[in-house]
Amino acid sequence: MEKRLSSNILKWIAVISMTIDHMGAVLFPQQIWMRYVGRMAFILYAFLITEGYVHTHNLKRYLGRLSLLALISEIPFDMLFHRTFFYWPSQNVFFTLVLGLMGIFLMEKAAGKLPVNWVFLSLIPVALMGIIAQIISCDYRYFGILIITVFYIFRKRPLAAFAGIGLIQAFMNTIQMFGLAAFLPIALYNGKKGRGGKVLQWLFYFYYPLHMAAIYVAGILLGII
Repeated sequence: MEKRLSSNILKWIAVISMTIDHMGAVLFPQQIWMRYVGRMAFILYAFLITEGYVHTHNLKRYLGRLSLLALISEIPFDMLFHRTFFYWPSQNVFFTLVLGLMGIFLMEKAAGKLPVNWVFLSLIPVALMGIIAQIISCDYRYFGILIITVFYIFRKRPLAAFAGIGLIQAFMNTIQMFGLAAFLPIALYNGKKGRGGKVLQWLFYFYYPLHMAAIYVAGILLGII
């Protein structure tokens, strides 16, 4: 099977899936199929986070961009889903991605310093990130950290990644199983970044808060919010 999809194409698929999901959650709650389509988004973002970690030349800058977007996105996220400027019991998915990225970085560092027989202890940083995710109640919570970690550990064994993430999704709830459809475009990933450059990179980042603000405004105009 020829692999034709670049990471930028995967990002487009994730963006479209996420937009359909959020529109379904807020504007068209009766259209449950939109939520099914939306389950692909996080799986794709989790995969892309591991790819970003493996290929980045500057991890601090990468973490900085994600952290900045997490902070910027919190107000539109809370306004859209909780109708308030700040809602402590729930944080946006960029916090999950930041914690997941930190988890695999610390895991790799720990694994490099531990004897082979004790390498399992390198999972402790991942567990800590999962606890933090649970405490701050970011999207997908510790399940999200586990998904990112499984993608990283099994990045060269796609069938094992599929099985591991499928198991995690099953523990979450039935609807999350639709997210496994994301493995089809992932299977077609060619390992290349694709066209677009820095402009497209920042578009993907800022699309997240901007699309939530747009859906919020649309909800007001339609009298839904």
